[in-house]
Amino acid sequence: MKKSMIALGAVAAAVAFTAYADETPAPKEAAKPEAAQVEQDELEKEESPLFEFALQLDIKSAYVSHNRIFSDAPVAQYDIWGQINLPENFGWIGVDVWASQELHKKHSSVDYGNGGKRLGGIGEFDYEIVYGNSIGPVNLTASHLWYTYPRCGWTSQNFWTLGAEYDNEIVVPSVKFYWEYCHGNKPGAAFMIDFALSRSFQLTEELSLKLTSKTTLYTSEYTRYISDGELDRAAFGGWDNGVALSYAITDNLTIGGHLNFLYKLDHSVRHCPGWDSYSVGGDHSTHAGLLYGGVSVCFAF
Repeated sequence: MKKSMIALGAVAAAVAFTAYADETPAPKEAAKPEAAQVEQDELEKEESPLFEFALQLDIKSAYVSHNRIFSDAPVAQYDIWGQINLPENFGWIGVDVWASQELHKKHSSVDYGNGGKRLGGIGEFDYEIVYGNSIGPVNLTASHLWYTYPRCGWTSQNFWTLGAEYDNEIVVPSVKFYWEYCHGNKPGAAFMIDFALSRSFQLTEELSLKLTSKTTLYTSEYTRYISDGELDRAAFGGWDNGVALSYAITDNLTIGGHLNFLYKLDHSVRHCPGWDSYSVGGDHSTHAGLLYGGVSVCFAF
């Protein structure tokens, strides 16, 4: 979500800058460089507003996160993002509130919060406070993240995260560390690392295409917790490849769709009964691979 907004903002800024640069100044404008500079400064200020805000709705055929399948039935996911852009070179601060609603209104086990039907099937709320800044082409983030589950007595998984992304025109690599420091009896050394590659193409002024490839590495402490002791070593959760299209209807309204395929590279992960713990069948069955997709609408300003 945040990356999509940053990318959308970058495209809008590039289009605005190109349109400005292609204009041929009138003679009186050329004779007043100070006025032209003031106009350019005002334009740059408009391109970097103090506040940014976005609302996004996704309808997906499955809920996949960090290469784990949290629901293999349709979900609706809601995202509210707010951002304050600090003075130049000081970065930005963002706040994100996210929720996932299981549209079948059923959890994998009736032992969890009235069968998962509490709050109309909403099984998860996430809250995140993020600080971001850039050093040249490298975008850096640090955040605190809460994964909260209404059906499980509103218990939370608490994370500190650090992320880095190298922005370039060929392929964009990124890495993000998640340290889960407080959740039940999970040891303090439990953490996971997301790795991703992406490439975006501007097909038309309104239409863009994005290719992604990502995986997650779990430490042995984390796999032991997820699998209830079934796995006792570090493992990659899977390999997730996707293609996404987005179309800018207006400067503020964008619609899109994506199609992904998740494949479990590790044989032990593919057959671990506790890995995909929220599957609809109720038997904690695993998936060697899953094709899933969805559509989205985003309003940002």
